[in-house]
Amino acid sequence: MSRPQGAPRGLLMFYMLHHIAKKPTHGYEILQDITNKTDGTWRPGAGSIYPVLKKLEDHGYIETDDCAKGETSQCVYRITPKGSAFLHKTKDFFKDAGRRWSSMRRIFIEFIEPENVSNFLINGTQMYFTINQEIVKSMESTLSYNDLQYVLREYALILERQLNWSMSNLEEVKKKSECKLNDNSLAKK
Repeated sequence: MSRPQGAPRGLLMFYMLHHIAKKPTHGYEILQDITNKTDGTWRPGAGSIYPVLKKLEDHGYIETDDCAKGETSQCVYRITPKGSAFLHKTKDFFKDAGRRWSSMRRIFIEFIEPENVSNFLINGTQMYFTINQEIVKSMESTLSYNDLQYVLREYALILERQLNWSMSNLEEVKKKSECKLNDNSLAKK
């Protein structure tokens, strides 16, 4: 049985088209970009990259400059107007991807063993915080001042609610722990 894939089906094709739309590029550059951006967690190989490039080219979404004979890694791929239109239409799919992905959480939770809960929560919380920081930093120059202020204010409110929830639960755990200690000391007497 094989291990789960590192990315949802179809993401490679959409990301490759998005990357090529940003700047004409070689297939190997796309592979390196994905590996670097995912800290090596997702490492599609040449056997994945080049067939997708061929498919994108066959559909008329990308085109190449003249390539060295038989050297697909030397081809520079650029997006076509048809590819730009297709990419624009598919971006709506990704607007909701985070919500759809997080709706799977109840299934993933079942796989977490009790001894791994602390690492899962701490690492996950840090990861989401880092992702949110990266999103804001990468988008702040394209957002209006009012939109940026709104996003940061709403995010601060969410963090405040999370902190209040955590502190409230921490107090409850402390009280339960103190009650258990008192019950144990009374039982020993």
